Amino acid sequence: MVWVKRLGMLLAALIVLLALAVAYVVMFVDPNQFKGELQQVAKEKANVTLRMDGDISWSFFPRFGLSLEDIGLALGSEPELLSFSKAEFGVAVMPLFQRRIEVDNVRLEDLKADLRVDEQGQANWQVEASGAPAGEAPASTSNDTATGSTDTESGETESGFTLPEIALDELSIVNAQINYQDASANMKANMVSNVTFTDVRLDQAWPMRMDATITQSALDGSNPLTAEIDFGANFTLFAERQAVSFENIALNSKITGDSLPVSPLDSRLNISQLDFDIPQENAVIDGLALQTLGMNLTAQVRAFQVLSDPEFSIVTDIAEFSPKEVLNKLDIALPEIADDSVLQSASLSVAAQGSLERITAQPISIKLDETTLEANALVNLAPLSWDITLAGANLDLDRYLPPPVEEEEVAATPTSEEQAAEAVGDLIPVELVRSLNGHLGLAFDTLKVKNLNIDRIELDSTQANGKVSIAPAQVNLYDGSAAVNAELDATGATPKIKVSPKIDGVQIQPLLQDFMDLDKIAGATYLNGDITTSGNQVDAFMANLNGDLLVTIEKGALVGMNLTKSVCEGIAASRSRQLNASAYSNDTPFETMKFPAKIVNGKVSTPGLKISAAGLSVTGDGVVSLPDSSLDYRTNVAVSGSQLDESCAVKDYVSNLAFPIVCKGKFSDDPAGLCRPDLGGFANIFADMAKAELNTKLAEEKARAAAKLAEEKARVEAKIEAEKARLKAELEAKKEAEEEALKEKLKGKLKDLF
Repeated sequence: MVWVKRLGMLLAALIVLLALAVAYVVMFVDPNQFKGELQQVAKEKANVTLRMDGDISWSFFPRFGLSLEDIGLALGSEPELLSFSKAEFGVAVMPLFQRRIEVDNVRLEDLKADLRVDEQGQANWQVEASGAPAGEAPASTSNDTATGSTDTESGETESGFTLPEIALDELSIVNAQINYQDASANMKANMVSNVTFTDVRLDQAWPMRMDATITQSALDGSNPLTAEIDFGANFTLFAERQAVSFENIALNSKITGDSLPVSPLDSRLNISQLDFDIPQENAVIDGLALQTLGMNLTAQVRAFQVLSDPEFSIVTDIAEFSPKEVLNKLDIALPEIADDSVLQSASLSVAAQGSLERITAQPISIKLDETTLEANALVNLAPLSWDITLAGANLDLDRYLPPPVEEEEVAATPTSEEQAAEAVGDLIPVELVRSLNGHLGLAFDTLKVKNLNIDRIELDSTQANGKVSIAPAQVNLYDGSAAVNAELDATGATPKIKVSPKIDGVQIQPLLQDFMDLDKIAGATYLNGDITTSGNQVDAFMANLNGDLLVTIEKGALVGMNLTKSVCEGIAASRSRQLNASAYSNDTPFETMKFPAKIVNGKVSTPGLKISAAGLSVTGDGVVSLPDSSLDYRTNVAVSGSQLDESCAVKDYVSNLAFPIVCKGKFSDDPAGLCRPDLGGFANIFADMAKAELNTKLAEEKARAAAKLAEEKARVEAKIEAEKARLKAELEAKKEAEEEALKEKLKGKLKDLF
């Protein structure tokens, strides 16, 4: 164990020598003699003017070094910008024997800075090289011009600022207070901070830690915000190539303020690597991860020419989160929606690149609840325009809209038309439409909107100068298809809409049932025409609807109304008989319905309506009022009679008559009660039938009398002719007898003569 004793004695001797050396330095080296040297170095190396009013003294705790109080700092010849109440410098001992100071630790206490920007945007810390005031360029020497030398070759930046050789074990700033005031932005801020750098060396990573409290408000102190920040990273300064790098950034913040939707707002930011190259103006951010409000965002960023002509590319993802929870945390109240189970899940993925003039995002992937969206977007920023293609699937838009208002609720709260319009709200955001300038291509599968179920929709839309055109929209719905050309014109005070539809084989019953709760007609529908309307609410759309349509419905039915039954009811009533209603079905099936539709202010008239069905022929005309949700219609029905009920048995000639049926009422009324026979019309028909039958009987009697008279006449004429014939025969016989007698007499006389 002898070597241990010897080692201990050696260490004790070294400590004694070090103590003696320190005592020598403290007794015989005056640190104030270095004031001038420190000021000169600061001026030459950093263009910084140092004010050191207090004495420099030795300090022994927490480390051996120099201590200085009441220090000021100014940039160039500008007014003093920073001040410190105290500065401590840990120094190496051995260089002191050569009367040199080598600082290895720096501690600055109570830093105070007053940073200001005037109304013209000029900052009080902006100075040019070699102390030239802002706005005055430093004069270049002829030697520099002739040789083409640059300051960067000697370690200076292009602005003339020379980075000193830095070698510190620790640099700490304690209780720094920075006041910032910007008159051009009507904003002021205050930061109280503590910062520590360790192992400070150029071109090497400096582990750093900072905590700060920042208060920001308007110049008059209104709308204050307070941020509490905890920051850590490894910072590297590359002097020769003028670049900075941060590794493993961890930033935790808590922001409070009455103007925030949520207070406090907590967030955590992590960045694996952040590099910035000053001459090339390039920035790279890798491994960015932001956590706040229950959302997790990750991103990779590349930026080029950041200070002159910025360009960027970014790939970012927001992992699955709950939009409803985020809105709740932001204290944003959702409007009443039809389905409270929506807005539970969402995610986003975007890859984008661009500049100050143009941004391209491709692809964009969005998922909201069960809905998926894929998009590509090209956006020009000056002037603003876009070209967007969007494809999606599985969207029930009605789940996100306000629930439908029940009629009882509307009746319970009567309002004026203006109040009702305000309650409904505008369907078309006119000002937004007027600002649109671009192109949109859309393809969507399985879409539900306003209770319409659309299997697929494809459209191509152009928006410009307050007009939105769709040419065309291809829609597959209700076992058929539709092609629509449409235009929305929002240039005037009232939006105008023009639609040219072409419908092929769409099942009309479920469509009307879903869209208008109207279940009165069924069949495959074929339609062509043009429609126009104007307004900004559903009621106005309906009231201002105008146009012409040609409609054909095949293999359909009038639902909830049996025209044969209505005719038979009229026949039975006219005979004072009771109809067996249970013998008839509820509907009127037909093979074909054709009609032109004339729409005037929301009222649809159908002159020339024809319905062809087995045992039934229907013509009709009337008005269907969309604004009033009512119909007033009259049809003329010809039936061949019903064998189901003797009360409806008709003679053959009756089948040639058309019986009037009146359909009148609200869409919401019971379909079975909408249509009923026009009993007055039926009475007239049967009166005409009785008159016709009487006239027929009179004609038959006249015919029978005429026939009998003709027969008697013929008999008398025949008798007369027979008598004439007999008399003639008798006369001829008598004549013949007389002639024979005369002949015999003549013969006798002749015999007498001879």
